[in-house]
Amino acid sequence: MEDSEADPAAILGVIRAETDAWLQRDFEAWADHWVQSPQTRRMEAWVSLGVRVDEGWVAIAARIKKIVERFPEKHTFAGRVRWEKVNVVIDRDMAWVTFDQIGSDTGEDRKRQLRILHRIDGVWKIGCAVVMECTVEEASCPLIEVDADVQILWTNRLARERMLGHPGLAAAAGRLRARRRERDVGLRDAVRSAFYELQSQRPLNVVPKQAWAVKLGEDAAGVSLYCWVLLEDGRVLISFDDAETIERRIACAREVFNLSPAQTRLARLIVDGLELAAASDVLQVSVNTLRTQLQRIFDKTGVRSQAALVRTLLSTEAPTK
Repeated sequence: MEDSEADPAAILGVIRAETDAWLQRDFEAWADHWVQSPQTRRMEAWVSLGVRVDEGWVAIAARIKKIVERFPEKHTFAGRVRWEKVNVVIDRDMAWVTFDQIGSDTGEDRKRQLRILHRIDGVWKIGCAVVMECTVEEASCPLIEVDADVQILWTNRLARERMLGHPGLAAAAGRLRARRRERDVGLRDAVRSAFYELQSQRPLNVVPKQAWAVKLGEDAAGVSLYCWVLLEDGRVLISFDDAETIERRIACAREVFNLSPAQTRLARLIVDGLELAAASDVLQVSVNTLRTQLQRIFDKTGVRSQAALVRTLLSTEAPTK
């Protein structure tokens, strides 16, 4: 094998072995593929949880050890992970690799990944890792992709759940519409503006993320309802149920259903789309404890599924005083 072929193969072999060790929850094998120095970095970006940066090997190792101890279930690389869009660049004793990883030890998903490697004494080691959640497919807010005529092309799970009985938006004959006819013009105009902007951009342009707010009217409590037309990954998307409205609904649900502070925190994360394992990491509470809390929330709200719980929480009004 030529050197030009051997180096990329060796680099990808290191990343695969590191990923496999992670899936097998073998901390020592995983750590062996890393540069263990104060300059080592590990960065994560999540739609729901924000950005996390671990600086230095000591911090990185401590975090990974904690995860391995709390979530010891093992998986295999071949049965759990595949890569797409792999790109390897080598410059003497440094290399960087970008790829999409589909599937993980927490379920089927897509993450954008970057690895920066150093060659030390002839062996490639990882010096920096960046993991970014795909913002469209895995977003924790309702998203609907539309064409220029506002025909629905795609919806994520949260959009499908929350469109049922939504006070501001409806789907009719495959097209997204504002429930109030006088507001539908504003929605169509915003989508038209987004497509005009999208088509006017050159392929290599880097522009700030853009959004057009569309007022849909008010809910039964008189709170203004909005949706947003977004440009994301070359697509026109519509998002709704803004954070302020969600916070108000959760506060109402807490009062109506007499939720405890711990139950309210869990309910908020469920509304954001987190599964119990992810919520456990955020709240620093065991999954078993969260299962108990979730069952008590079900008992108080009279529902039996997380999807039904989300609909109930987001449709709760403050009691009449």
